[in-house]
Amino acid sequence: MDITVIIAVKDRRNHIGKTLDSILKSGIAPKEVIIVDNESEDGTYQFCEQYIKDRHNVTLLKETFPGAAAARNKGLKSCRTEWVYFFDSDDIFDYNFMSTFYNANVEGYDLIAVPTKRVVNGKTSIRPYIPSEDPRVQILGDVLGTQNMIFHTDFLKSIGGWNTACRAWEDWELGLRVMLHQPKILWFKEKAFHDIIASEDSVLRDTYSLNYKYFVRTLTAAINDLQSSILQPLSHYHAQHLSCLYPHLDLLMFPLYLRTSILLGHMQHEKMRGKSNAYKLAVKSMTLFRKDNFTPSTSQKMIGNCLRIYTMLGGKNAWRIALRIALDKSSRRKK
Repeated sequence: MDITVIIAVKDRRNHIGKTLDSILKSGIAPKEVIIVDNESEDGTYQFCEQYIKDRHNVTLLKETFPGAAAARNKGLKSCRTEWVYFFDSDDIFDYNFMSTFYNANVEGYDLIAVPTKRVVNGKTSIRPYIPSEDPRVQILGDVLGTQNMIFHTDFLKSIGGWNTACRAWEDWELGLRVMLHQPKILWFKEKAFHDIIASEDSVLRDTYSLNYKYFVRTLTAAINDLQSSILQPLSHYHAQHLSCLYPHLDLLMFPLYLRTSILLGHMQHEKMRGKSNAYKLAVKSMTLFRKDNFTPSTSQKMIGNCLRIYTMLGGKNAWRIALRIALDKSSRRKK
């Protein structure tokens, strides 16, 4: 049960060395490490060329199509091991992670989910982690992020890999698509792994207003995922395993609507602080919810608007509030 670690990298000359050291000098090294440079302009590729000399288990590739998803797919195409794991280029790999993986009974699983840590300004905390195979939890709780997912390689390839149309929230979209296939998941719960560093660059990438087009594009991809589930197979895997389709698709559009409402609230908050002029343009994202896919009821519109205003005013944990509402409303419907 060998594993390959794939790292997509762009302009991380000052960080990638520490990341590679943490992986290759961990208690047990992975079978292979694949680095995919995505058109770096700061000497990252040249640094990696020098770094991997005499390291026969490390491969360096190039990807010219922009975006981490395309780079990760490039690495996935070259992966020959049974398992594959994606890691970011500025984070620190846990020393005992590989030994934990090799000691686990992973036979028959499509995915292994692991909790991770987040480091902000030197302070470490456990990232939100809710072991649940309900797609609504992924929509509003971001359970499956890049470092949370260890894939059985054949499974990931069969569902189409990463969506190259997504330039933000690409791991969230993949996690949702994974959940729609209802894979067999092994949930690690004993401890959190790795240090996921919230650098200044990553904070800038997460600025809602700056990247609103990418966020809306990913939301569109997620809605298309749901529609494809109904109209045609999501993937070759789905075509061969029709019973894997998540059976309650009607429950998922409302959580997506709430996620969009919260996104708009974040953008409006940034506008109020003088950091955005894009809010009016992004309001058009609500047109994603047309009559032919989802028309929110009056009460649903009210909930979405309350969450937007709450977020606009700087309220915290809107995602958790929305998740509780979404799960509670569906449980009432079933009674």
